[in-house]
Amino acid sequence: MTHPPIIIVTGPSGAGKSTVVDAILANVGARFPRPGGVTPPLRKFVTCTTRPRRPGEKNGRDYHFMTRKKFEQDIKDGWFFEHAEVYGNLYGSSRRVMEKLFKGKSPIIGVLDVQGAKTVKRVIPEAFIIFIDAPKKSLVTRLKDRKTDAEELKRRIAKMEMEKKLKKSFDIAIMNPDGKIKETLKKVEAAIKRIVK
Repeated sequence: MTHPPIIIVTGPSGAGKSTVVDAILANVGARFPRPGGVTPPLRKFVTCTTRPRRPGEKNGRDYHFMTRKKFEQDIKDGWFFEHAEVYGNLYGSSRRVMEKLFKGKSPIIGVLDVQGAKTVKRVIPEAFIIFIDAPKKSLVTRLKDRKTDAEELKRRIAKMEMEKKLKKSFDIAIMNPDGKIKETLKKVEAAIKRIVK
């Protein structure tokens, strides 16, 4: 492997994958200590989107926010190794962003939807994919809490059921039940520590 380790956290909408990664990155030095206080051992792979920025989000931290015109041009120019349109917005993983991360030595961690994670696994077979799951009832409740309208909720539930069937395609699956985020974090950290030396 000529690049740093790549960890991708995936799972159905509402499973808590972003929550898990944000918690790890918020205290990365304590969770993955290194002798002598060397470079933090995890860097975030930030994906791109055309959706509007939400309150509190920052460009380059949460997403690389792009115009649809720029995004579509980058698709034509071959700068995305995976992309998809989800509910009218484009999302994708940029080769430019990944190439910059490859130049460093620290392991890379990112959050992708299930289809994106499958593509990364195909393009970069050595990538370590963690599937965050949750009970179906919990996922449906979390989707409803996001004020999802009835038609969109129906579509998302169908997609969630399809995604849950794919979890065996990845390196490890970790359940994230309601009220157990600390336990989930410990399991994810333990999985990451197996490949982050």
